[in-house]
Amino acid sequence: MTAVSVSTELDGSASLWRYMSLDKLVDLLSTSELQFAPLAWFVNSDPFEGYLPAVALEADASIFRPLVKDNELAFQLVEEHRRNIGHELTEDEKALFKSQLEDLKAAPRLYHAAIAKAISVSCWHGNKGESEAMWRLYGDSGKAIAIETTIDSLGDSIQVCESPYRVHIYPVKYLDFFDNTLSPSDCVVDGQRAPLLKRISYEHEREVRAFILRVPETPRKGLDLKSWKPEPVRIPVELSRLLKAIHISPYPGEPFPSSVMKICEKYGIPGGTVKLSKLLSGHEELLDRLLL
Repeated sequence: MTAVSVSTELDGSASLWRYMSLDKLVDLLSTSELQFAPLAWFVNSDPFEGYLPAVALEADASIFRPLVKDNELAFQLVEEHRRNIGHELTEDEKALFKSQLEDLKAAPRLYHAAIAKAISVSCWHGNKGESEAMWRLYGDSGKAIAIETTIDSLGDSIQVCESPYRVHIYPVKYLDFFDNTLSPSDCVVDGQRAPLLKRISYEHEREVRAFILRVPETPRKGLDLKSWKPEPVRIPVELSRLLKAIHISPYPGEPFPSSVMKICEKYGIPGGTVKLSKLLSGHEELLDRLLL
C-alpha cells in the first residue's frame, strides 16, 4: 500500500476536480498512474512556487544567523591565538575562511530553493460544481476534460496501490507574501508549509494539492544540492475508486465529445461515468418552470 496522509482541514466527502487536456486523460487511463510534477515545472506560471512569505523566511533566517556569528567569533579567536604565538594566519587561510563563511551565509537560500522546487505535486480544484474559469485556464484550446472525484476517493485510490512514497493531501492557503503583519504561525497549513502557500493572486484556483516530499537516502546525500534535481513522480492509482465522473468541455463541438466517449469506452470506463458539461445548457429547462 501507499502511505497517504490527509489534512484534518479537509472534508473527505468534498468534491475535487482536475481539468486537463485529452492527452493527459489518455495517459491516466492507459497507465493507471497519476503524475506528480516538480514545482520547478511551474516557474513560468508562478515563479513563487514553493517559496514562503517574507515573515516565514525571516524566521528561518533567524535560526541560522547565530551559526554565522559563532563561526565569525571562532575565526577571531583562532586569528588572535595565532597572532599571540607569533604564527599569524596566512592570506590563503584567511581567504579560505571567508569563502567558507560566504558559503554558510548562502546555504539557506540555495537549499530552500532547491528543496522547494523538487517537491512533486498533483493539483486539484476544490469546488461543488464545474468552474468556467478552470475550463478556460486549463483547457487545451477548449478541448479539455475534467475528472471529478472526492478527497476520500483520491486518497483511497492511491492508498490501495503499492508504491514507496508517502502522499500528502492538503489544501492550499493564499497569502500576501509581503504582508509584515503575518506571523510565522500564519504560514502553516495543518503543520505543513511548502508547497501549500501561494499568493492571493491565485486564490481563484481553490487548490487542493496531493504532494510528495523528497527524502534523501542519507543525510550526507541531502547536503549535495545536485541530489535535489526536480523530477516527476508517477503514482499508481485504482481508477474505479478515483473516477466519479469524467466531464467533457462545453466548448468544442463534434467530433471531440464522441471521440472522448470512444476513448473512455476503449479503456473500460462505464458509459454513465462520462458526461457532457452542462455549463452552457439547461437554460431552456429553467424557463420551462414558467409553463402555465
